[in-house]
Amino acid sequence: MALKKTGYSNSTAKNYLINAATIYTGVKYEAEAGFIGTLHGATSGGVTLTIEQTYRDIEIDGTSHMKVKGNKVLESANATVTANMKEITAENIRKSLNGTIRVATAEEAPEGYQVIETKRYLEDIDYVENMAVVGTLSGTNKPVIAILDNAISTGGLELGTEDNNEAVVEQTYEAHATVEQLDSDQYPWRILFPTVDGVEETTGTQSTSVEQTAELTE
Repeated sequence: MALKKTGYSNSTAKNYLINAATIYTGVKYEAEAGFIGTLHGATSGGVTLTIEQTYRDIEIDGTSHMKVKGNKVLESANATVTANMKEITAENIRKSLNGTIRVATAEEAPEGYQVIETKRYLEDIDYVENMAVVGTLSGTNKPVIAILDNAISTGGLELGTEDNNEAVVEQTYEAHATVEQLDSDQYPWRILFPTVDGVEETTGTQSTSVEQTAELTE
């Protein structure tokens, strides 16, 4: 196409990721129901998905003065989800600490209390099967879904309060690969992105489209 003065086109308005995203856990796709999952809780200030990729240039004599195409390798990659949880439950606090939760004894507290404690060692049950950040694409009613496998809280717990406001707990969850994913060089995250009618895309050597999606429900 001829060079234009602006990047705005007929399809631009269809490609906005609008409003705050929602966090779900245990997300899966079923032919009858579509995507289903469990709400993680209400957030404040939005949700941040971060996929960090670090590359290294292989050191070869005579190439130190410039970057050379094909001489770069992926050294590490990591995916995290960070959210400010406005909805504070005992289970969300437990997840922040990767700890334990139990009913308080009569010596500890009156009836109706639970006790949340930090534990020394992580267990497989501390990893959430998957955690999904679900947003909305402006040109379709289908969701954009970023899924992190085997997510676990790595940020600890910081709880601050103030007058005329509600407490917020910041949580950071990090994705982890299974042995099977490690052996097959498959990273433990993926982004499901719907195809938008009337929008042409330039793709690389591989492309994936999502043909059927449905709104997640609690």
